[in-house]
Amino acid sequence: MSLSSFNRRWASVILEAVRRHGVKHICIAPGSRSTPLTLSAAENPGFTLHTHFDERGLGHLALGLAKAGKDPVAVIVTSGTAVANLYPALIEAGLTGEKLVLLTADRPQELIDCGANQAIRQIGIFASHPARSLFLPSPTERISARWLVSSIDDAMGTLHAGAVHINCPFTEPLYGEMDDTGLSWQQSLGDWWTDDKPWLQEATPIEVFNERD
Repeated sequence: MSLSSFNRRWASVILEAVRRHGVKHICIAPGSRSTPLTLSAAENPGFTLHTHFDERGLGHLALGLAKAGKDPVAVIVTSGTAVANLYPALIEAGLTGEKLVLLTADRPQELIDCGANQAIRQIGIFASHPARSLFLPSPTERISARWLVSSIDDAMGTLHAGAVHINCPFTEPLYGEMDDTGLSWQQSLGDWWTDDKPWLQEATPIEVFNERD
């Protein structure tokens, strides 16, 4: 059993679910904890990837792409203060109407506030500025793939301007050779993998007319 393989499968569901909501561009800054997200983004042919060595500049790169393309743009950063560096772009997106999806890697709960560098608490880091915040658990097969993709769809459905913040903790090892760990978990989504629509879709309201005498 390979935890790094399951991290990748978990991340691939997140990235594919985000893509179904119109994300075509992903901006990535280098980092270790975000490796599962970065590798999964690179494997997905539906994305164009952009890299920047500085997270503050990365956020504004994403903002410019969102402004030019009129589509939501995703950002992947590692944990710690890398996340805080996205704050200026996040606030500006809310003021000017661009749409950003902030995919922030995080440490598992047992490594938060442990005295190590970058082991900061990321829950609530952006206060009330995101349109929606989703704080995921660490990857585990005890949580169904359907729950994960439904949670992403629910959060993305609120994105009309500003940003959605999806916080993604990962347990080490963060990378390694892929094996069959989690394959059945991933495949439990069935035909979703061959479709191109979100798992959850907004129902079209039906207008009812009442005849009067």
